[in-house]
Amino acid sequence: MKKLLLIAFLSITCLTQAQELPTIPANGFAFPIGTKFTIKLIEVDSINFDYSVIAFEQFDKTVDTYSHDDLFDKIGNDSTITFYFCLGTHGETEAEKKKNTQVLLLMKNYTKFALKYSSDIQREQDGKFEFTSNIGIFPGAMGMEMWPYMIYTIGLNRFEKYR
Repeated sequence: MKKLLLIAFLSITCLTQAQELPTIPANGFAFPIGTKFTIKLIEVDSINFDYSVIAFEQFDKTVDTYSHDDLFDKIGNDSTITFYFCLGTHGETEAEKKKNTQVLLLMKNYTKFALKYSSDIQREQDGKFEFTSNIGIFPGAMGMEMWPYMIYTIGLNRFEKYR
């Protein structure tokens, strides 16, 4: 039942992303492929965070899987994390690039916290969400998650400090 409620919540938040920014703080939101978004963490207690989406825009570029540092600002607000949920590739020829195309979640953590969070992915349009593992994110660091299959939507929720 808890999983069903989470999926319903993520689906609803995906549909409400057209609302004005910043969004009302919540435990999680869902984001479609081809987007750049910035979230602002709001402390709920000494460990847990809700977050507000403070910036959201379409991002249709295919990035270089291993050379994308220039996407992120060097300095950001100390309570924010910026994400790109997009396609990435690498290779010398167009054939290699086509073969090596993957879905990426790129991120830069401008906060002072090492964070863990939960992520759910939707592998079929209008399909059900399923849990996927992630590496978390460390303070001041860039991170990258990648998948060899198509993902249409990702839900990010339950941000908390590493203990």
